[in-house]
Amino acid sequence: MRPIVLTLLLTLLLTACRGLAGTTEISQTPAQPPTELTLSNFFSAGWDQPYSFRTSLPDGAPDLPLFTLVTNFLARVSRTDYFYETELGKSPTKDVQFLDEYVDYAFNQRFMLSVFGNYTGLDQRDSRYEAGGAGGGQLRFQLVDTQTDSDALNFRVDSPDQGLGNHLTKFSSSITGWRDLSQLGAGRLGVYYDVIDEAYAGSSPGGATRNDLAYGTAIAKTWTKPTDPVANLSTVVEFSAATSLDGAERNRTQVTATPGIQFVLGGRNVLMLGVDFPLTHPSDTRNVFRLTYIYCY
Repeated sequence: MRPIVLTLLLTLLLTACRGLAGTTEISQTPAQPPTELTLSNFFSAGWDQPYSFRTSLPDGAPDLPLFTLVTNFLARVSRTDYFYETELGKSPTKDVQFLDEYVDYAFNQRFMLSVFGNYTGLDQRDSRYEAGGAGGGQLRFQLVDTQTDSDALNFRVDSPDQGLGNHLTKFSSSITGWRDLSQLGAGRLGVYYDVIDEAYAGSSPGGATRNDLAYGTAIAKTWTKPTDPVANLSTVVEFSAATSLDGAERNRTQVTATPGIQFVLGGRNVLMLGVDFPLTHPSDTRNVFRLTYIYCY
């Protein structure tokens, strides 16, 4: 068994044991609900207010974390993502395993800092195993935060994974959002979006992409209540795309669909399962199988 799988299993075991002991429901109503945040009160509200998680409407759709779209709300959580990717026969790589760990900390109702590290392992078809690691950080500013709407602005830096021959640092900025459609008679249905501008700095082979645009949308249906033993059981379909703006693959766009399921256990533990299906061809990958665990502090 590869080291990345052992690390994943140990991380999930330790955090799950810790989290299932919690009794606080992450969707419970705060004693003093936070002020509704909008663009009009961006400079005057939220900055001096202690962080608390905003609840959705009693019969509304919750604002959920997703696999491929950037999250649009502030949080105090640790998040572990794992995926297993199978490559097509034309690739010298047989499969890819990826593990990352995030720590998100919201300082108030407007500002959050995230730090993360990741590890990637490659099984090559000639039986070689290659691995490397990287890390980075992200700033998030909450632009809008109400019971039915959320929008956030994000700035992120990813260090290069030099162990795998990558010498490019990625700088990205994004705007992300969520809307609750329950008031339109759609039940507990939520829609999401993100738009990400990505730029790469550092040495790279000729023809490498230096700028690209990523964007996505998702729709989620929630089937159980926040107070149920398996809370906020939701099915999600995400659509993400990336377009190269320069380099040898200029104007090439790749589109991926990611159906998945997620739910809350013990009030503080979010489990997510999903799989990627490439919608554009030729594609670099066959499928990507995803597992995410989030512990809410």
